[in-house]
Amino acid sequence: MYQPKIDRQKFRDLMLYLAYLSREDPYFGAVKLNKMLYYCDFIAFSRLGKPITGATYQKLPEGPAPRQLLDERNVLIEQEEARLELRPHFAYMQHRLVPIPEDQSHLENEFSADEMGVITEVHGAMSQMTAREASELSHREVGWILANPKEDIPYEMASAVPVRDVEVDAMFEAAESGTNL
Repeated sequence: MYQPKIDRQKFRDLMLYLAYLSREDPYFGAVKLNKMLYYCDFIAFSRLGKPITGATYQKLPEGPAPRQLLDERNVLIEQEEARLELRPHFAYMQHRLVPIPEDQSHLENEFSADEMGVITEVHGAMSQMTAREASELSHREVGWILANPKEDIPYEMASAVPVRDVEVDAMFEAAESGTNL
């Protein structure tokens, strides 16, 4: 069984970069960030043979979430590389990570071309989703389905065929080809 070893700096860089890419996304908060990180790591593992960050993901009610998220997010806040904004969003309070400075485009250089391909694909496919839609998407993943609450989701589950529908497949295919739906 693959034993992930987190690259904490790369994990923080990926959080900042996804927050930068999602700066105009009204649905971007902690739930959606968790799902984007999950898909970046698990798709990379499936395609490239290793995850981007090596974070450990656990099964939570809203879907997979990295165990290291809160600690590493706090590091970003303490080092004044990001701030956490609490925004009312319908009946919920959105916890939005905001990079400081906002422009984090330079972080592209911290990822390989293959990793950037995965990151771009995941962001493109999920950019129009609400947090609820992102959560529902992750509930179709075999690893999340089979794990017990708060149990780790093995990276080997990345190769399991998710329970997806035609609409979701079309979003990922459009993101891969660079077209919009």
